[in-house]
Amino acid sequence: MEVATICIQKPAISSEPFKVSLSLTPELMELEPDSPIASEQELKLCKTAEGTNLTGIFSTLDNEEPSMEGWITHKMQCLPVYNTQYLKMKEHYLRSAKPPRRVKPLNHIVKNYKPVSSHAHNKDDCKRKDGPKMLSKDNIMDLLFQAFEKHQYYTLKDLQFITKQSLFVLKAILKDIGDYNKDPAHKKMWELKEEYRHY
Repeated sequence: MEVATICIQKPAISSEPFKVSLSLTPELMELEPDSPIASEQELKLCKTAEGTNLTGIFSTLDNEEPSMEGWITHKMQCLPVYNTQYLKMKEHYLRSAKPPRRVKPLNHIVKNYKPVSSHAHNKDDCKRKDGPKMLSKDNIMDLLFQAFEKHQYYTLKDLQFITKQSLFVLKAILKDIGDYNKDPAHKKMWELKEEYRHY
């Protein structure tokens, strides 16, 4: 049975590839009329990468040893021609693949959740974006004095955690009111200058 016809058109310019089309015969189309297929196909030549393994074609006759027929040197991609017949085929396929809508009775109460204006993770994101608020110098000094009333020595990281201010701002203020210890007992720790101490 003849199933298809291949038509090869030579291009006008030699550098362009050949135009190859494949048309299915009406006899083949009538075998399964309920499942439509596109009768016209376009064959595009695919470039094979250099160094790839070639595929061989073998044939056998009456339980004989397979004989070599040839090598596949070029591969072609089969693409349907975009016409009304192709659109009908796609429409038929999409309708058959999509399940029909059905009414489903509910035997239990469905919980309805009230809308929330702002979720918890959104609030956390806003806090991260805002960051620590910048305080005035007097407010930062008040926080530092309150901290030094509890303990005599603090590291810079501890003071940053207490005041929630940047290291640059804290260092500038601590240079005015504090001393940086270098002795081994309280190395790399800050304490108030003598004029600010009252212990």
